[in-house]
Amino acid sequence: MEQKILQLIELIGEEVVIFEKFVELLNRQQEALVANDMELLATVTQEQERLAFTTSQVEKRRTELVQTLSHELNRDSNDINLTELAKLVAEPELNQLRTLQTTLIGLHDQISTIKSRNDFLIRKSMEYINNTLTYLCAAGEKEATYGADKNKRLGNGRLAVVDRRI
Repeated sequence: MEQKILQLIELIGEEVVIFEKFVELLNRQQEALVANDMELLATVTQEQERLAFTTSQVEKRRTELVQTLSHELNRDSNDINLTELAKLVAEPELNQLRTLQTTLIGLHDQISTIKSRNDFLIRKSMEYINNTLTYLCAAGEKEATYGADKNKRLGNGRLAVVDRRI
């Protein structure tokens, strides 16, 4: 069992490194969004996809290891977490597990915060693009300068870039 716990500590350490890289990528994504750098944004997105694939592989190995540990401990695999494992191990592993747990929680908070900011920037960007397109489409329409219905159209909801009323 001790060997499996050491393997688990190593896997969780790999996850910490992956999450740290993910935080870095989210920060680069934010820079790309603010600078409107589509090339950097595409590059960062590809790196995030590769990192997500790597994460899923490490997660799969960790899940299998937790399954094995749960059988050895006669517990449900859903009941085994870092806090529970910390109760079963000695001093050096105990400190490592606590440190990893604290680090993972901090990284998760960072990722959530940065992701929320990036989502906000993307939504605002999309609103800006949508408004710009609406204005451009409205500006491109040609209407008769004189007509019986000229003043009746004011409430139709169509946008105009320039107010032509005199």
